Amino acid sequence: MPLELRDTLPADYENRIIAASADCIDKDKGSGDACHAVGEFFAVIRKDYVKARESYATNCDIRSHSASCFNLGRLLLGGQGGGIDEKGAARRFSQACDNGFGPACHHLGLIAIDADDYRKGYRALERACSFREAESCYIIGSRLLKAAQNDEETSFFQRRIVPWFSTTNHFTRDVPRAQACLEIACDEGHAPACHNLAVLFKHGDDQVLSNETKHLEYKKKTLELVKAAGAMQGVRIS
Repeated sequence: MPLELRDTLPADYENRIIAASADCIDKDKGSGDACHAVGEFFAVIRKDYVKARESYATNCDIRSHSASCFNLGRLLLGGQGGGIDEKGAARRFSQACDNGFGPACHHLGLIAIDADDYRKGYRALERACSFREAESCYIIGSRLLKAAQNDEETSFFQRRIVPWFSTTNHFTRDVPRAQACLEIACDEGHAPACHNLAVLFKHGDDQVLSNETKHLEYKKKTLELVKAAGAMQGVRIS
């Protein structure tokens, strides 16, 4: 156990977690959140990814605990605690996504896009955005906007962050819808989305009028987020 964690955890923490793990096997015992904590104990504290997989799998299968399904998917995808199992990971992400867990929908979308199934991938990202998953909203919003985006800085940033932006299939340009997606992402603290909104309102676009007040608002928010994060290379707010 890392020294800093050993110093801050209660003395009997490990014993209580291990005792609780016995209840997690029985569907009539143990709460989903408590059993998820058991999986996190093995993954984060013990670095025992085999037992973490087992704990997450039990909690996912017995209780349909979204966070456990998601964490199991990540272990399967990364090959921690066993071999890499991309199909198994996608199945676990799908379980969590069906329960409304945005990060799982996002990962499911990226897996599909990586396999060149753009229609399935974007559909999953759109669902993730409906759960206010910032990165998914940014990707979808920027994709909807990109077809006629003439700002060189924004185009560079999109290509740098999302290299498969060159694919033009499966989307009809829709600036108001792009704005809505980017606003969700920006509200969730996604600096690139705020940047794209600043550019959008500076110049205006199809069905979206230029608005100096909103341009300055999103410019300010972008700068605040960039400052808070430390730095964002390759982006300059015009």
